[in-house]
Amino acid sequence: MSTLKTIHATVLATTLACVTGAGLAVAADQSSSLKEAVSDTWITTKVKAELVAADKVSSADISVTTIDGVVTLTGVLPDKAELDRVVALTRGIDGVKDVDSAGLKIGDAASLNGNTADDDKRSAGEVVDDTWITTKLKADLATTKGVPSRNIKVRTENGTVTLTGALPDQLAVDKAVATARAIKGVKHVDADALVVEGK
Repeated sequence: MSTLKTIHATVLATTLACVTGAGLAVAADQSSSLKEAVSDTWITTKVKAELVAADKVSSADISVTTIDGVVTLTGVLPDKAELDRVVALTRGIDGVKDVDSAGLKIGDAASLNGNTADDDKRSAGEVVDDTWITTKLKADLATTKGVPSRNIKVRTENGTVTLTGALPDQLAVDKAVATARAIKGVKHVDADALVVEGK
């Protein structure tokens, strides 16, 4: 009888080990899926949505871009308290690794625009460069309805954006081009290599 009990105990322990192992594997898979779901595009969209919903935050004056989980915020805010709120809110978003708020200025747009031409040129050069334009455009395309952004390759050189890829229809192509032209710092959009599928 004791031998039978021992066999039962062994079988039970083995079964529990298998079930536990399977559970851990599922949990690991779910964790991996969650990590994949929290992409740079998702983070940018989530930050923008949270800023819009937040009280006492001038979200319209803030630009958001994300690269490898690092969120870059640029814009003009009325005071340090609001700046701190924006940074804290951004840090609280799932998947955010760090927040670069060096591009957030305190004051009002009119007074900041009163700087000398050299100051304006230097500030624009620091905030809006080819990398920033490419990142910003990719983020905006990802949230543009009817435009499968995964099918578009974006390259920026000296303010000229080149779009390549194949989209389902001409409307999607036109939307992608319009989105690119609306990005701050874009001088020209070359969409000759952005075609309609099947044409």
